Amino acid sequence: MNQAIKRVMDVVLALAGLIVAAPVMALLAVAIRVDSPGRAIFSQERLGRHGRVFRMHKFRKFPETWGERGSGVTVARDARMTRLGGFLERSKFDEIPQLWNILKGEMSFVGPRPETLRFRDLFRGEFARVHDFLPGIFGPNQVAFRNESKMYPPDRDPETFYREELFPQKARQDIAYFSRATVLSDFLWILRGLWYSVAGAVDWRGHARLRGRVFVLDALAVVLAWLGANLARFDGVPAGTHWEVLVTGLWLMPLVVLPVMALGGSYAGAVRHYAVGDLIRLTGSSLTGWTLAFLFLLAFFERNAALGLLPMALLLALTLSVGVRVAQRQRVRRLRRGKHDPGHARVAVYGAGHRGTALASLLEQGFPGTRVLGFLDDRFGGQSVASLPILGAERDLDTVHAVHRINQVWLTFEPERHKRDRLQGWCRRHGVKLVVLPEVLPFVQLSEPEDLEYEGDGVLERKSPMRGLETKTESG
Repeated sequence: MNQAIKRVMDVVLALAGLIVAAPVMALLAVAIRVDSPGRAIFSQERLGRHGRVFRMHKFRKFPETWGERGSGVTVARDARMTRLGGFLERSKFDEIPQLWNILKGEMSFVGPRPETLRFRDLFRGEFARVHDFLPGIFGPNQVAFRNESKMYPPDRDPETFYREELFPQKARQDIAYFSRATVLSDFLWILRGLWYSVAGAVDWRGHARLRGRVFVLDALAVVLAWLGANLARFDGVPAGTHWEVLVTGLWLMPLVVLPVMALGGSYAGAVRHYAVGDLIRLTGSSLTGWTLAFLFLLAFFERNAALGLLPMALLLALTLSVGVRVAQRQRVRRLRRGKHDPGHARVAVYGAGHRGTALASLLEQGFPGTRVLGFLDDRFGGQSVASLPILGAERDLDTVHAVHRINQVWLTFEPERHKRDRLQGWCRRHGVKLVVLPEVLPFVQLSEPEDLEYEGDGVLERKSPMRGLETKTESG
């Protein structure tokens, strides 16, 4: 390869890149500083050509105080990442400051990725040839290992896996390509690398499998909401310029709203566990998406669009999207309950508060052979909590058992002595198992600290005056 031509190409492209990316870099720098205290740019010593050490620059993904602790590689959903760090890792925007390294001649656009000093010992024998080439941003490995952070097995040490499995593959591939590289092939790798950086930012196949149905239904909801808002606003099909507004919005609204919803985390949570936090994210991202889409409509297409269309369409779309998620959650829960063997555990949870709803979810979702029939509660009746009915109070146990044939009662609280005696007697007579959650190991150790006493032999003692007995458990 003609190194002079390669160097000219690097300088020209690096200068153009820095000029074009300057506004984006400024925004990212501000966002990083707001997200976590410290400098926006992270500089680290890396191994360059012939093993010489240079300082490579990246946008910071970890807290500045983290230092060199932890693994030398970054895995998917790395716990060290800041909130913005995950986005930078997926989008590869953290690599933009390396344009300065290219301009200085420490890196090239196409070359092996520069390793940290932590992996200096790997460049021995056949792998020492990797240092014959100037390190770069793009290349065969940057495409083949675009989503390297997802390649690490959950049951192996990431650094060990990199040393034993990934590094040898990357080194051999680098040596094979760069030994015969040309200026034209390098330019093609730059184009391919840019494409994979964009296309690989999202796991399209995984999202389609897990959230494809909801995404399609959201797209339909956006279209129907825009259509419904126009029909309601003009008491029928609009005419003239308002007809043009309707037609333009039918393709523009989904094109803007859906990506903003995705970036806002509307598809981050599993639909089967849809909760208040997911609703808040959906509401915020929908509001942002519809507002941006309407501003685009006014600025670039139809300035005469009626302002009243925005709140009407937003409300309709949000209602439809929430309805889709709630319906999907209920469908999954019905399917799960329908698979229960009636001969397995049939549980009534006594206590419909926060602890009761959490317990019901744990029993149903975590133990396929368990069916939670509903709640017993002395305060409520004829209501439902977390889509499960309130079956009745203690006085209704005979009726509840006759109807539902329960075989286990789980108490979420520690009853006073007389209530305990009544419940134990009723359960013995009907062959029902009684479980008092606060007395089950290890939950007993999660009780209020003042209820627990330490003895000299390291044993944790819990005194229960309600029962008139003592339970001893090993302290951790």
